[in-house]
Amino acid sequence: MNPKLTQTHAVDARANERGAALITSLLVSTLLLIIGGALILTTSIAQGLAIDATSEMQAYYASEAGVNAALNVLRGNMESSPAGTRATFRNAADDPDFSTWLTYNSTIDGVSVVQTDDAPAMGFTLSVTDPDNTPAPKQPNRLIIHSTGYGPKGSKKQMEVVVSRFIFDFSPNSTILTVGGGNGTAMTNFQIGESEAKKYSGYDQSNPTSSIPVFGTTHVNDFNRVTTVVEASKPNTVSATSKITMFVNSQLPYWLQSADSARTFVNTMQERAETNHRYFTGNPPDMGTAANPKYTFVNGDATLQEGAGLLIVTGKLISQGNVGFKGVILVLGQGEFDRSGTGNSDLLGAIVVAKFARTWPSSENSNPHPFLTPIFSVSGGGTGLTAYSTDDIDKALAANGLRTMGVREY
Repeated sequence: MNPKLTQTHAVDARANERGAALITSLLVSTLLLIIGGALILTTSIAQGLAIDATSEMQAYYASEAGVNAALNVLRGNMESSPAGTRATFRNAADDPDFSTWLTYNSTIDGVSVVQTDDAPAMGFTLSVTDPDNTPAPKQPNRLIIHSTGYGPKGSKKQMEVVVSRFIFDFSPNSTILTVGGGNGTAMTNFQIGESEAKKYSGYDQSNPTSSIPVFGTTHVNDFNRVTTVVEASKPNTVSATSKITMFVNSQLPYWLQSADSARTFVNTMQERAETNHRYFTGNPPDMGTAANPKYTFVNGDATLQEGAGLLIVTGKLISQGNVGFKGVILVLGQGEFDRSGTGNSDLLGAIVVAKFARTWPSSENSNPHPFLTPIFSVSGGGTGLTAYSTDDIDKALAANGLRTMGVREY
């Protein structure tokens, strides 16, 4: 039997797929190269940004150092060159780059700066403006300080700070302001003394051409009460273009427009006094002098001492005999001012008396706690003068040093 040979042809079913693996490998390799390149580029950019961010931060610190230097100058902590010129808001406004107190001793990017560090080169420049354009020789109440900080690699940062000479803003409505009770009840104890020789004046002792009311009230019942006492009893003791005025709420300082605002104000002022070691719970060792006015906060009753500055008493303030004071007296809380005889002493500046509760039981938290009826009582004789004085008010409000009102980077 002869076998028959059969020829078989092999068929390649994937002939059209030849080279796909190579193409796939090339695509994957290209994608990996792109990802790797992007990673390298991102790392390089991030490194550059980190270096630039460091430079920017150094410029920011230099600008911040400029703000602190300016505040130190205004606080009187920097010697002048030549020596002997203590910084005031007036001469600072007249010397806008503070070169009397700071030395511009280096150059960065072609700018003369006060150098703060030399490795790397860092420094700042200052400029100051008076936003109120206060005419000389009067002291500006506010200044705007601009500080530009310079760092390496051309970095620059700018900061601005507004500072005030005063511990708080206060333009007295009257020589003596009594804030009436929230229910409108008239003061039952308002007296201005028995002596015709005693004087109350709304004329500014620093500028007699200027005048404010002598007595200020906040509702009609108190106005009528004060009018009766002044006009019927001692009309010749009170002098001003307007002896008595009733003020509406919007005319009062912000911290006297409600009892809640007054409470917040007293708490804030107490914190300031504690910070400056001028907080007392009884009679303080001193209440300042005309040459050195001080801020004094007494949490409780106090007896007035010969002194000057800003005095806040939360209890009863008692004044006896020949004791005078120059500045601002705020009797806030218990709201009782009791002066027994004036002798020949003077109270120059402004006085505010307001009564309100500072605390209460938790069971009364939902109850309103408005202003209550204050007491202003002057008895006995004497030739003392109680008068408005802008110069003494100015010194009183500046007794606690400057106040930073706001700061920003721009």
